[in-house]
Amino acid sequence: MKYKNIAILIFCASLAAAASAQEEIGDAGTPNFIPRFTGKHRLANFNIFEVGGDVGVNTTNPQATLDVEGTHIFGILGTTSSTVQHATGVIGRTASTSGNGVVGESTATSGINNRVFGHSASPNGIGVSGAATSLDGGTGGYGQTAYEATTGFGAGVSGNAIANSGPGFGVYGGTASDQSIGVLGNRFNSSASGSGGGGVRGQTSADNFVFTYGTSGVATAATGGGVGLFGQAYSPDGTAGLFSNVAGGNILVGGIGQPQVPVFRADGTGRVFADGGFQPSGADFAESMAVTGDRARYTAGDLLVIDAGGKRRVALARQPYSTLVAGIYSTKPGLLGSTRRVDESAPQNEVPLAVVGIVPCKVTAENGSIRVGDLLVTSSTAAHAM
Repeated sequence: MKYKNIAILIFCASLAAAASAQEEIGDAGTPNFIPRFTGKHRLANFNIFEVGGDVGVNTTNPQATLDVEGTHIFGILGTTSSTVQHATGVIGRTASTSGNGVVGESTATSGINNRVFGHSASPNGIGVSGAATSLDGGTGGYGQTAYEATTGFGAGVSGNAIANSGPGFGVYGGTASDQSIGVLGNRFNSSASGSGGGGVRGQTSADNFVFTYGTSGVATAATGGGVGLFGQAYSPDGTAGLFSNVAGGNILVGGIGQPQVPVFRADGTGRVFADGGFQPSGADFAESMAVTGDRARYTAGDLLVIDAGGKRRVALARQPYSTLVAGIYSTKPGLLGSTRRVDESAPQNEVPLAVVGIVPCKVTAENGSIRVGDLLVTSSTAAHAM
């Protein structure tokens, strides 16, 4: 027992000496900086700073709860090694009714930069995916470009498929609901006048290709009333579909089959080519002609004569057996010829003069009952034949 007590005293003395040596830590830190060890017993400043509850990494003036700044390619990198489906590297949450879970900002004033960039290495992966889980609706993905930007190129949402092969999609939208839309582009109303902007724009810059397209609409269902491309306009001055070839080539081409066999074409001069011809609901060809006097006095079926006192003008027939007969005011012409261009508004003093075809005509029996095969001439009753 005597030797055992001496051993215990020696061991306790050794522990006290070791503890005294470990407590000798040199402090070279600065207030509010998180300290880090530079040696076994030395402290120095870390690059993490705390003030007012906010934490900054590489910044002494944090602008958020966590503010990470640096020169690395990635400001914040969230990684998960989990093999479980739907594992997430980074999650951003907000409880605000008008807040943002995740916000990406690019402050460079030049160059090609992205506020949010998503990349997927999987052949079935998605670079950026947005989901609205509310049963009352919501927006899966929303992109906005600054209202103050008056020059340059701004994009609310930009998608790029840079693969040289395979069916890549710059932006892809899908829906399984009968009342929802895969992709919706909206140009908000403003007080500014001018040409305005667009809700959705498709653009291709590929040169020297036989076939490339800016926007494609495809209805793949083998049955039902699917529409490949659908346009609507609610304004009386609007246009449901506008096609323009800046270089002066074909404006519109229609075809059938795959590969496509063209059957309809409108060239850059406005000339229309149609393999199947035209089948309008009208039954005659008419020409738009100016009339003498008040346009309101003319009605469909009127017998019209050449106005000898005017230039390229017609009038109501009033004299019997006139040799100036021009034609009949067409009720519903199948084709209407005119000397005006397509962008010129129609004059208010013209009527459609039937030149060829079958048209109703006003008649009078003042020279006897009219029978099949009778030759009709002008009568003394205005605008009537006998």
